[in-house]
Amino acid sequence: MLNQARIDGLLKYMDQIGLSQMLIRNPVLVRYFVGITPRGADRATILYVSKKNGVKLILNELTNYPKELGVDQEFHGDQDNVAEVISRYTIHDEPLGFDGEYPAKWLLSLREFGAASDYVLGDRALNLQRAHKDAEEMELLREASRMNDRVMARVRGVFHDGITEKEAAGIISRMFVEEGADMPGWVIVAFGPNAANVHHIPGDARLKEGDAILIDMGSPRKGYHSDMTRTFFWKSAGEKQRAVYELVKNANIAAEKAIRPGMKCSDVDKVARDLITEGGYGPYFTHRLGHYIGVDLHDPGDIAWYNPDPVEPTMAFSCEPGVYLPGEFGVRVEDLVIVTEDGCEILNSDNKELEILGL
Repeated sequence: MLNQARIDGLLKYMDQIGLSQMLIRNPVLVRYFVGITPRGADRATILYVSKKNGVKLILNELTNYPKELGVDQEFHGDQDNVAEVISRYTIHDEPLGFDGEYPAKWLLSLREFGAASDYVLGDRALNLQRAHKDAEEMELLREASRMNDRVMARVRGVFHDGITEKEAAGIISRMFVEEGADMPGWVIVAFGPNAANVHHIPGDARLKEGDAILIDMGSPRKGYHSDMTRTFFWKSAGEKQRAVYELVKNANIAAEKAIRPGMKCSDVDKVARDLITEGGYGPYFTHRLGHYIGVDLHDPGDIAWYNPDPVEPTMAFSCEPGVYLPGEFGVRVEDLVIVTEDGCEILNSDNKELEILGL
């Protein structure tokens, strides 16, 4: 069903950037506003949003969606020019916004039919609306993170001497479906020196004593994403490994404790980055502290030194400091959080104290 509150929020943000109408093609966003997932890339399902002309779902007559969606459904056939159909509903003497995944070839066709006075990227309005989660979204994010916690609890039993990263990743990925995910999970498994590669692709490296084990994983549940990282050690951990682990864990905890409404995203990042820098590993924290999350794994928006935007209640994002030492090992500790009126709610409850597995 059409989520009118989300449409109203989008219209508010559209007005702020000077847009009176918008086309939304991104299937994830169509689902976000209407509750259906478009099928078939060659047959357009497009949401038109306008305060003046209302909301219309423009779709192919061969699609089989529920009739009662709370939105006008305007059908076209394979023989029709979709741009011409859309131009019947647009306001021709006003700018038309579109989402960042709207196909260029379709946009050029709209220009041929004079669908609007100008064509403007509308992602700013969409991103502002998506950044603030409603009560339903926050509960779905909690559910997804609880699922991720359950999988991570099982992960500890996966490892044995000689198992490869790919073998472990395959086992863990299937666990997500068993725990209620929409699909098998995406999983980074990195052993030893490979853990120093931020986005390592699991390969044929075999687990041996003294290795760091970095696990970054998640999967959507009911359309909302989970994301969590934990780092373990296999059978033993050296003094340097222990020290780096404690530093990264403490940076994660410090940043989460510091979060307050109105605080700049860059200042949240700074809390963790300063602590790691003071510990002597600043150059080895090579990425942003976090990213927004929701209907996409990486919703638009970063918790990073370059983002001056304030964090606000109902925003959801990751907090994932890390230290990566090439040729040695890497450590990352990641939770998801939702900003509250006076701090943040940490969505993951999995243990963050140093763990040595295989004993």
